[in-house]
Amino acid sequence: MQVTKNLAELCALLIDDIYGELPSRIFATLLNKGRSTIQQLAQQTALTPRQLRHGLAVLIQHGLLYYYVDNDLGMTAYDASAEGAYNLVRTGRILAMVESVYGPAEKDVLQSLLLLGHTQIADLKAAYEAKINARARVPNGSSFDEDGGEHRISQSDLVVESLEHLNSALCRLIEAELVVVVSPVSFRSPEDTYKDIEAEVLSTYFPGGVRGGKGKDEFARRLAERLGEARDEPKKLKRKLQQNGAVAAIKRRKVVNGDVANGTHGSYNDPPLDPKTVLRINYEKCLVDLRNEQLAKAASEFVGETTAAIYDILLRLLGKKVARCVGDLKIDGLEDDDESPDVLVTTMDLLDNLPTSVDVGSGIGKVKASRTDRRSAEKVQERPPHIKTFADEAEVEGDASSDEEEIEDESDGPGDSQSDGEKPNGHNSPATKVNGTKNGRVKFQDDVLPKQSRVDQMRQHLLLLCETKQRFLRHCGPDKWTVDFEPLISNLRESELDTVIEQTVGREGLRLVRILQQKGKMDEKTLPSIALMPKNDVQKKMLEMEMLGYVDMQEVPRDTNRTASRTMFLYWRDTQRCLDRLLDNTYKAMVRCLQRLDYHRQQEREVLEIVKRADVRGREQQVMEKRYYDKFVKVIEIQQKILGHVMRLDELVGILRDF
Repeated sequence: MQVTKNLAELCALLIDDIYGELPSRIFATLLNKGRSTIQQLAQQTALTPRQLRHGLAVLIQHGLLYYYVDNDLGMTAYDASAEGAYNLVRTGRILAMVESVYGPAEKDVLQSLLLLGHTQIADLKAAYEAKINARARVPNGSSFDEDGGEHRISQSDLVVESLEHLNSALCRLIEAELVVVVSPVSFRSPEDTYKDIEAEVLSTYFPGGVRGGKGKDEFARRLAERLGEARDEPKKLKRKLQQNGAVAAIKRRKVVNGDVANGTHGSYNDPPLDPKTVLRINYEKCLVDLRNEQLAKAASEFVGETTAAIYDILLRLLGKKVARCVGDLKIDGLEDDDESPDVLVTTMDLLDNLPTSVDVGSGIGKVKASRTDRRSAEKVQERPPHIKTFADEAEVEGDASSDEEEIEDESDGPGDSQSDGEKPNGHNSPATKVNGTKNGRVKFQDDVLPKQSRVDQMRQHLLLLCETKQRFLRHCGPDKWTVDFEPLISNLRESELDTVIEQTVGREGLRLVRILQQKGKMDEKTLPSIALMPKNDVQKKMLEMEMLGYVDMQEVPRDTNRTASRTMFLYWRDTQRCLDRLLDNTYKAMVRCLQRLDYHRQQEREVLEIVKRADVRGREQQVMEKRYYDKFVKVIEIQQKILGHVMRLDELVGILRDF
């Protein structure tokens, strides 16, 4: 992850807003100076060792930095984690996603882990037990403040009603891999982990060094296996629960919005977890669920709401088999595509998990079967679009080539004149009819269609997703479906970039950029004729886009004099560079939003200090004066608008960088 100036400033602002100035100051120093020891941090930050230890403890507790202990030198070095700091922006989205998918109890437990950092199960149970006991001592659901004021305790304060309920919620989060066990690898950076495992593999299997091509292949294979074991070590608790049958019990339980179907929480058959186990949040898996939400939202915009609802269920089923959005080439790059099982979903599995409230009959066109080419619509594509094999190429001898098969399919389709029962030589064909005849009138009545089953209607939605320009879905086998995330996210990135270019320089600029993307480098004299625009307008628009970084110019002299008249000026576009610039500008926009929010808070800090008082919190309208309450409401409205804009920018960052 490339840490730019704007990203470093954004991470420092987030930590300062949540954990205070001391951890933020240490984190910003580590980002600017790189890996440092406590002695180096003391010189760079002018803080005492006691202050540094407190700040480092907070950062380590919440997974915001890595540390590495050098046994030879007897020193500990600390390194900032920009990924962990940026994940603080997604806290609200993660909690909303968990509540919608798993239920309010799981959301409450995950929120506690977000507030506490990595936590021992015994400490988590003690905190919930104290809350449950305090709620049981309050008569009639009321409590009294120190000043004698009475207020009601809402039922949401006790989403987790018992320790058994807490244990069940933890088991469900562990089964979903949203919560994993803390291991020594969790506190080391990926570079340090790779270095240690590489040294371990060399000393164990190759004491004399790696020699030859076979030796290098064997070394890469053993290194990938060992890295995979270290990466999957935090999931050992899930495997233990699977052996005990806890995950199967969770799957058998009928759940509606995270609660038991009958609304009671009386019986939980999950095995008790070890109190000494330390848990933390797995942000990699959270990103997978957030990506599923983003793709379902994109499908709703491009296709329709009903199709997007079916697509959302399919993505959730696929998400159970996907551990992270972006794989590691050192571990996953050596896997053979023929040997690795495909991540797919069958039609019947999707039908079993599809809620009955989804009306699969809406959102699709109503056309007679004779007017559709069923063979072409249900064409199976076993491999992703970017993978080509020699088996798919045409052969000189033997079966027909792929192009010939497509021609034969078109001739055998329902659009063929012979298949529709039409006479040869154009008799009774629409082309021979005279305009204005009775049979040529347009009818606005729906065709009478035979009643279709729920499976057939659902398959039509899936086939519609396969035929979209973005390729949301791929029909990889008979009644088997999968999603090619890499090309799909790449298409969404280009779509977002085109949207930004159109909003910045207009449709003319977007047209020129698309021409450059399709044709490559082009001379400024050739571009106006292809774009069908005046030369002066093209030059002005290209200069504007060059200043914004959307296009670049290359000078190619025809001779050694390098005069302007003897020089070719070629325009070209670097898509990856444009995406990086857009990502950095998004960081800058988020920084300005947070700075603006801090400005408004400083303007009304007196009102906010009053709201923080224990006798005012929760009863602002009853206790505060009207003029102070109006200021408080205004600040809250501004805060909601700014944070909502930050969330929208975070969705763009997810598409450009993380997904």
